Amino acid sequence: MNTAIVVLGSPNDEKGKLLPIAISRCEQALLEFKKHPTAKVLCTGGFGLHFNQTNLPHGHYCQQYLQSKGISAQHFLPITLSAFTLEDASLSLAILQKHQINKVILVTSDFHIERSKFVFNHFMPEIHFEYAPAKTISSKTEQDKLILHEKKALLREQKNLSCLS
Repeated sequence: MNTAIVVLGSPNDEKGKLLPIAISRCEQALLEFKKHPTAKVLCTGGFGLHFNQTNLPHGHYCQQYLQSKGISAQHFLPITLSAFTLEDASLSLAILQKHQINKVILVTSDFHIERSKFVFNHFMPEIHFEYAPAKTISSKTEQDKLILHEKKALLREQKNLSCLS
């Protein structure tokens, strides 16, 4: 099987420094890469008001981080220039198909995994998925906000994608 580790984007600051959620996702991707050292790595994230307002795509900063931790440049697929989860999946599909990837290890935050599973499986039913949730370190209040946002977003995605079927 041709395997890719897909790392979903998350915010960076105005200078491109990855914020804690993005770092936790990259750290989980490193753990997965150690288990699958021949895998390709696809980082998602372009530009957006809520996560990256620099002149380089968010995925670039993730690639830099992962390379600084030992993953060589030859392992990276082109960055998916996406701004939200639905685009992560829809825009990654062509890259994965072009590189004949048939197994994906999807790396995202623990609070985001359920929605990501739903969206990616919708766009890529022919790909075998494994899921690697990154632990989110946050306060109980922040965790509750993230979970509530995800529940609402999952309902929105289910409604939106049912219209496309």
